[in-house]
Amino acid sequence: MRNQGKNIHRLAEYPLERQFADTWDKFNRDEQTTLEYLLAEDLNWPKDEVTHRDRMVAATVIQWLGSHVGQYFLEQVKKSTSLEA
Repeated sequence: MRNQGKNIHRLAEYPLERQFADTWDKFNRDEQTTLEYLLAEDLNWPKDEVTHRDRMVAATVIQWLGSHVGQYFLEQVKKSTSLEA
């Protein structure tokens, strides 16, 4: 996994965290990745500006969204924006 978060030890025990982490990794395997576009100075032309730490921080946050606390956070966002079905 190229885009690894700090807490990969949790992936075996928490399947939703693994799903979030694996999906993020897949989205960021190409030469010009989602993260490259998000952090580029010129959003249309990323130039390999992403550091190893950038990748680790982003992957950690994405994995966290799959945790119980991260899911609670997402539920609160849905409720506050009336997007919950």
